[in-house]
Amino acid sequence: MVEGLRHITCASLQTQLLMRFPFMRHRRPSANDSVLWRGRFGLGTGRRIELNLHLAFILTLVVVTWLLALAFFPRFFPGWPPAAYWLVAVAVAVFDGVAGLLHELGHAVVALAKGRRVYRITLYGLAAAARRSGGPSHPREQVAISVAGPLSHLLIASLLYSAWNLPPTDNEPLRVAAGFPAFSNFTVGLLNLVPVSPLDGGRAARALIAGIFRV
Repeated sequence: MVEGLRHITCASLQTQLLMRFPFMRHRRPSANDSVLWRGRFGLGTGRRIELNLHLAFILTLVVVTWLLALAFFPRFFPGWPPAAYWLVAVAVAVFDGVAGLLHELGHAVVALAKGRRVYRITLYGLAAAARRSGGPSHPREQVAISVAGPLSHLLIASLLYSAWNLPPTDNEPLRVAAGFPAFSNFTVGLLNLVPVSPLDGGRAARALIAGIFRV
């Protein structure tokens, strides 16, 4: 009896507090609380996509820049001016961060071309995530959407490799600024094509199996 009265009293008190202070109803933590910036852009289809910059993106760029400038580059490329280590580290971190966005844009462009909708892309560190419309689709479409992301890494790698060949051979910092992200994008692109879940190659392999065996 006493416990029942206590329950009723607590519930009544909570109801009164919520009615008196309505802002208390919406204090649940959300994943969007860590989003630092939101914007929208179009891809020529008349539909705009929301772009979110997560706190993890900034933190990851800072940590990667710090590790490259103070630990990795001085060890493997001694003799550079101190400023060169920081400039090259910033360039590499930004290249790889933007590559994550271009990866998702590769998925998004193909998905839009296939009639899908892309609602949001969120940048997390060196990776990104997209929210797209679901529903049944032809296996060929699923393969095209899946491989578009890894292929964007390979395209970036080929462009950076071409840029790596442009500076003179004695300008080591500039060559590293182009060559390091070229190698990392080439590696990430190949790894993403491995037919293992949850990689893009795994999704493409499942779609191919479904198309061949009609499952």
